[in-house]
Amino acid sequence: MSHRDRLARTLLDESWAYGYTLTIWGAGAFLIAEYGVPSHLDVIGYVGGSLLGFAALTWYSFGGLLVGVERDSRDVRSPVEMVHLFATFCNLVGALLTIQAARALGVPERATFVAVGVGSTVGYSLLLLVEEVVGERYRPGDAARDGGE
Repeated sequence: MSHRDRLARTLLDESWAYGYTLTIWGAGAFLIAEYGVPSHLDVIGYVGGSLLGFAALTWYSFGGLLVGVERDSRDVRSPVEMVHLFATFCNLVGALLTIQAARALGVPERATFVAVGVGSTVGYSLLLLVEEVVGERYRPGDAARDGGE
């Protein structure tokens, strides 16, 4: 296997976690910039919100939390599906807007941490669907897109 093939395989394996890491870290950094160093309960609220969002998406996607799961290998049709520019940046803008709206409306700090945790996880996962559709629909040389040529 060539070094390019090895790098491509590594990037495929890392890409979902990488975008999510940037999103969660970035949203947390926004919260810290707005409110200062969070308390222990704020951190638990943020992480708990993220877990709640992930659990809700998992329940919806699999039809429950205690069901059997078969995992297929990842099918990436275009590298644009791996970079996550759209999902990460849109989600960070959403986190910043949530923080600003919460501050303007007088929402308690702890509730804002929970809301940003939920929003970051749910938003990132849903925006990945958009990236995948774009990657599948608009890749170069796609016969369906090019009118069957």
